[in-house]
Amino acid sequence: MRNGELLVFLGAFAVAGLSGCKQDPEPARTPAASAVEIPPASASPPDLVVPQPPPTSAGEAPPPLKVGIVWDDPKAWTRMGFRSPMRAATYKIPQADAAKGAAEVAVFYFGAGQGGDIDGNVARWAGQFGKTLSDVKRSNREVNGIKQHVVEVEEGEFKNDMMGAGGKSMKAWAMLAAIVEAPSGSYFFKMTGPKADVAAQRDAFFGMLDSVKPRE
Repeated sequence: MRNGELLVFLGAFAVAGLSGCKQDPEPARTPAASAVEIPPASASPPDLVVPQPPPTSAGEAPPPLKVGIVWDDPKAWTRMGFRSPMRAATYKIPQADAAKGAAEVAVFYFGAGQGGDIDGNVARWAGQFGKTLSDVKRSNREVNGIKQHVVEVEEGEFKNDMMGAGGKSMKAWAMLAAIVEAPSGSYFFKMTGPKADVAAQRDAFFGMLDSVKPRE
């Protein structure tokens, strides 16, 4: 080998050696990561159940309750919006003195075969006034082939135990109510308010009961 060729060969060998010493180390591999297959961004994971939004927003009123009877609204009463899925109707009635508390009439329906027995409901209503079954006035009537059980509390301290009512006690209040046994189930007509207001709307309440009949 000529001297020139020898110098070129030694120079090339030295450069290769230096390059191998300065080479960056290979980054460590994560075995688990290399086995994961990442789906495309548009793909959905298998068997994923996506929750759907409710059909109505939380602020909307519940749909009207489907009932199997009809009745006439007293002219002087104001039918209010739907308050709960268990109320078929709610009315605001005329008042002599609003400072004594807000009187109202509510019609409840819980479905066919639901709502409890007659005596159980009457006992609970009496208990709302701190009274027993023997303290309330009861009578039975029949309208358009439908039995009606009327319950009256002439005066007492009313404490509403319904959910969301707050349990506030109202003195010198009264109640006029009726359990209507229709073919589609029991309906609970209940008027509560200051004694004078309930007495003033007594005829209107019975007029409403007289108009009750099965829905055609």
